[in-house]
Amino acid sequence: MSNQLKLLLYIIFIAGIFYFLQNKFDLFDISFVDETKISDIFKGNEKAEDTGSVLKDMEISIGDGKIVNLRVEIADTQAERELGLSHRTFLGDYEGMYFVFEQNTNSSFWMKDMLIPLDIIFVDEGGFIVDIKEGLQPCASSCPSVFSGTTYRYVLEVNSGFCSTNDVKIGNSVLVNLK
Repeated sequence: MSNQLKLLLYIIFIAGIFYFLQNKFDLFDISFVDETKISDIFKGNEKAEDTGSVLKDMEISIGDGKIVNLRVEIADTQAERELGLSHRTFLGDYEGMYFVFEQNTNSSFWMKDMLIPLDIIFVDEGGFIVDIKEGLQPCASSCPSVFSGTTYRYVLEVNSGFCSTNDVKIGNSVLVNLK
């Protein structure tokens, strides 16, 4: 048997062992995706695994040239806004949900059916933060309504503590590509 054939067989053997161990013990974060998912990701249309919502990149400018980057699910229909982050057990440190309204509003939010505490950031039509409600806790029944002190066009929900950890304040600007 030639040395080249032996080398090829060794490589196949090692790859087979690696594949077996990966499937049995899930050692590395490796997964196979189909071509349509890859093309969606490259077009900027990555979808959240559990909801099918479109994920977009967002930036919050916190001053002195500092930017906080995060990934958000867009909730731009009445049904998506009503569901929000209800029943979610996990939200990544730099993930959130961005609620888009057709016009300026002062509608209330509440924490009913939430399983994780949140910070709620209210954003005007110019992209500036106009109000922040921090450390809102989940509730099961008779939940209090959460109001902004001013009208807004967008709302960003993130994990509780996000605003204080990242120095997000009223007056900071928010940029998200909704197209």
